[in-house]
Amino acid sequence: MVESMNKEAQKIVDKMIADADKYNLIKSTLENGTTVIDCGVNAKGSIKGGELYIKVCLGGISDVGISIPGDLSDVIAIPAVKVKTDFPALSTLGAQKASWKIEIGDFYAIASGPGRTHLKNQDPIYEETGYKETSDLAIITLESDKLPTNEVAEYIAKKCSVKTENLTLLVAPTASLVGAMQISGRSIENGIYKMKEILDFDVTKISYAAGITPISPVDPDNLKAMGKTNDAIIFGGRTYYYLNSDENDNIEELATKLPSSASTGYGKQFIEILKEADNDFYKIPSDIFAPAEVIVNDLTTGEIYRSGYIDLENLKKSFEVKEIRNK
Repeated sequence: MVESMNKEAQKIVDKMIADADKYNLIKSTLENGTTVIDCGVNAKGSIKGGELYIKVCLGGISDVGISIPGDLSDVIAIPAVKVKTDFPALSTLGAQKASWKIEIGDFYAIASGPGRTHLKNQDPIYEETGYKETSDLAIITLESDKLPTNEVAEYIAKKCSVKTENLTLLVAPTASLVGAMQISGRSIENGIYKMKEILDFDVTKISYAAGITPISPVDPDNLKAMGKTNDAIIFGGRTYYYLNSDENDNIEELATKLPSSASTGYGKQFIEILKEADNDFYKIPSDIFAPAEVIVNDLTTGEIYRSGYIDLENLKKSFEVKEIRNK
């Protein structure tokens, strides 16, 4: 078992700070001692910076890489985020899950990261996985187009029951390279969240997971960026889950219901769904948050199930791809 996701994430944060210039990041310290790493508000950001940001989101206990999948090259070649983990339930639901909405004055952010392990109303996943946070550090990633103030940092530190000088906040807007990348790094999380919250499956039975999702084009419009980044998973995310079933589990049914194409309202662009929810991310039907294609390997029986599909037409429509063909 992992001793501390915050300590593991701190190792990555230290690298981001040490190489901030190389990764086009901006590190600053608030008056109260909180460390802030700007990954896209005023900073340009970078592909490597995005990769490290995703690792922090996942609690420092998962592998992340960037590639261009060869199987899309004859249709549309898009850089993609690859995630692999031996701690699927803990790293996704215990760290990466975007379940904390922060609103302080005119500051708004969706918060993720291992610092969530310190919250008083803890996620049940910690007890289910047997995880106990042992550090006095809190590392939070913020999806926001503004940098946090002293007031915001003090609020987060208080909620996490840590000193402000032991708090680190990483910030990336949706409308930035790092922001787009970190959402593409959530395909595994989306599937595991749906398994647990919608399909009532015991996700601690998942031993390993892997996923790959194209990175959406960066759009300066935050609303459009939120649509494109989520469509990247819904129409283009591919995930693999290795799990150990018991006699009461129907894994074929689980696999059938898991992909986004099995969800209510599938086929609509995410921006349409968002507008129908009054632009409130947390009012969106939860079952739409799922990868496009799912492969489930039942390690108990040896059976493997594949469901869903990569929807290139909807993906290109969402990304607003303009085809240019030279004869």
